Amino acid sequence: DPLKDGIIGKSSAVVCVPIFHAYGHWAVHACISWGIKMHLMDSRDIQKIVETINLHRPFIVFAVPTHYSFFSQMDLVKAQIFYFSGAAALPEDLAEEFEEKSGVPLGEGYGATETSGVATINISALSKVTGYIAETKRGVGIPIPETEIKIVDPDTGQELPIGERGEIWIRGPQIMLGYWPTPGSGLKDGWLPMGDIVEIDNDGYFKVVDRIKDMINVSGNKVYSRVIDDILHEHEAVEIAGVIGIPDPERPGSERVKAFIQLKHGYKGKVSEQEIIDFLKDKVKPYAVPKQVEFRDELPLTVVMKLFKKKLREEELGA
Repeated sequence: DPLKDGIIGKSSAVVCVPIFHAYGHWAVHACISWGIKMHLMDSRDIQKIVETINLHRPFIVFAVPTHYSFFSQMDLVKAQIFYFSGAAALPEDLAEEFEEKSGVPLGEGYGATETSGVATINISALSKVTGYIAETKRGVGIPIPETEIKIVDPDTGQELPIGERGEIWIRGPQIMLGYWPTPGSGLKDGWLPMGDIVEIDNDGYFKVVDRIKDMINVSGNKVYSRVIDDILHEHEAVEIAGVIGIPDPERPGSERVKAFIQLKHGYKGKVSEQEIIDFLKDKVKPYAVPKQVEFRDELPLTVVMKLFKKKLREEELGA
């Protein structure tokens, strides 16, 4: 297959995510199956990761979007390296910024512990290596072999047609048997509901819109937090950003949008809350514009460098 043909015999891989995480675990098994050397990195030691990439010029780098945000600001070697992103949503503007800096496409995939790692992969990003696909497309790609995917209405469970947003369900031989100790738990007739809202194009490429649990309910209107997150990352001063829903004291049962932002070096103290609000006003619906913007020197990240939204919610509820 084109993926193997592009990898077998290549030099090495840099794994920037912990191997106890499903993404890192999958990356290790992928490297073993391809017979390539691995450089296992401390995910938070960005300088060391960049030094390793520049020194060894690996064939492939497994990292998360936060890594690529840092890489885009550093002196990274330009070489024929396949960079891969997983474990968190990849903002399109960040992908474009990194691709412009590195000169190579940034690949994506989608999966979970329950899917034994990757369930979809964007093979179009390998086009410069394999020549298999001429056009590079955005998104998390297409299902891997022997894997079925459908999009359903999360409220009714009814399958939806191409073009409509819904929850992604996955079925295949790699899907878990259930949550211990009850076989079949977490599954619906052999299908695994993933808890993510996605959309699919006519070529079968999937794009993740948001986590269902991260959607914000503003007076009955659904706000997809990832859409706001992606737009915030378009601002030149933003390094890491995300929005969450907080209780609206004026409307019981409703939420307000609150943004959290970590600014790039050199911009701290130079960007105001109103500037961020104005930046979003002509890009999203009025109800989706944050009512509050909080700047922090450092936002909480998970062990795989994802923005820790759960912790932000807990802090807000405990405030």
